[in-house]
Amino acid sequence: MLKIDGIPPRLTEQLCEELICQQYWHQGKLVQEVDILFLKVNGRWHQLYFDTGMVFWRIQQVAPVQVEQQAGDTFSYPLINIGEKFAIQNCIIVDCITESLGEGARVTLVFEDKGSLLITYSDNNTRLQFIKS
Repeated sequence: MLKIDGIPPRLTEQLCEELICQQYWHQGKLVQEVDILFLKVNGRWHQLYFDTGMVFWRIQQVAPVQVEQQAGDTFSYPLINIGEKFAIQNCIIVDCITESLGEGARVTLVFEDKGSLLITYSDNNTRLQFIKS
């Protein structure tokens, strides 16, 4: 059964101003391809993340900021500009689909004339996939 914590933002028929992914790396190895996904729509930032099969939505007041690493840290949280990478920044989101995957969940953002961005959580791992239309 799909569980959502927080209020999902209205994304359908909205302009995706920015789309940034925070990853989680430990000892030089990628642990979570998507630790947090940050979306900017209508001038507001939103966070999307998953934990124990739940989908979490949060409003964020400011743009994401790179977490600074300290000397000796074995972890890092780089920010990846997904909007730029997949040429979907400043594109219209025509649909946002949230679905249960048994022990996991998936959120799919469909972009007008571009394709779909799938954020999938399963086996305690979050992955990102872009499928061009």
